[in-house]
Amino acid sequence: MSIGAELELIPFDPETREVIPVIAASGKNSLTVLRSVAKYAAWNEIAAGDDPPSWSLPDGGRLSFEPGGQLELSSAPSDSASALIRDLQCSAQLLASAFERNDILLEAVGVDPHNDIAGVPLQLHRSRYERMTRYFNSIGPSGARMMRQTASLQINVDAGSRPYERWALLNSLAPYVTAIFANSSFYSGKATGHSSYRAHLWRTLDTSRTGLPVDTDNPAGAYLDFALGAGAMMSACQAPYLSFAEWMGGGEVTREDWELHLTTLFPEVRPRGYFELRSADAIAPEYLAAPISFVAGLIYDDATTRNASELLCPDCATLEIAGRTGLRDSAVGETAIQLVDLALSGCESLGTRYLSPADLESAADFFDRYTRQGRSPGDDWS
Repeated sequence: MSIGAELELIPFDPETREVIPVIAASGKNSLTVLRSVAKYAAWNEIAAGDDPPSWSLPDGGRLSFEPGGQLELSSAPSDSASALIRDLQCSAQLLASAFERNDILLEAVGVDPHNDIAGVPLQLHRSRYERMTRYFNSIGPSGARMMRQTASLQINVDAGSRPYERWALLNSLAPYVTAIFANSSFYSGKATGHSSYRAHLWRTLDTSRTGLPVDTDNPAGAYLDFALGAGAMMSACQAPYLSFAEWMGGGEVTREDWELHLTTLFPEVRPRGYFELRSADAIAPEYLAAPISFVAGLIYDDATTRNASELLCPDCATLEIAGRTGLRDSAVGETAIQLVDLALSGCESLGTRYLSPADLESAADFFDRYTRQGRSPGDDWS
């Protein structure tokens, strides 16, 4: 019942609300702060050529930068949900305190609520991100905004002994995870009309590589078709881009090309030997018990898994409705409450060694404050 997570945070100037650059010739920058934290906390710096470094943490976690200067805090796999929550919260608090001492605000929010994309330049310039930028720019504005202005919470779980069933359930849960933890209703200083504008950006950045590509009758074959049909953004060609299958038909594709291509697919649930659930906006670290217990309780308790699978269906809620209307949609809101009840029950069955009473109470408090009221964290911004 291993579980892990990745939390992204955006650094802002508390007065101007501009994004803090990773590196700067003068003035505030993230790299200087992180190097001071790393020295104090015995983090190991890992060079990345001409790009900013990353760090490995003593607990097995990792701290790195995203293309717009967002920080990504990645945990090591943990044997208990409470250990994961503790490790992420401790690291996030260490970071927030260090940035605050340097007059920088670390914000846990699904999309930059203050700036337009023009004010957030690309911070990472290795080939992967340069090619992604060219590819997404050939489609529309959502790709660049996703890369440089969004922040999410990703939860990673074991594939289990029945991986196809777990994969199907996670895909059915994805819209509800989006709605419950929606935290990105403002962008560039304006209300967007979306509970999760981050989810909208992900849905519209490139339909060939996003969404819910799961087929319970032929899950592996369907995902293979999805991967082959996605645009070959890492190829040397220019717009209009070939699909990977078309590129492969030219005979010059290597296994390394294929493996790299798989990392450029962005479905709501990505299979990697384990499953990455990528549907939640970033939320404040003090709330982490809620999404982690929600997923663990529904996935790792067999009885709860069966009940959730019976409750849901692939077409019960769409990503569009979940991202735009969220819990204000009556059907989504009612089902979300049922899922919350199941998840909390599942966590109780998993036992206190897996999720402590304090973390279970914290999760329940979040669901009482938000989900049962038809609200998500993003509503606090309105």
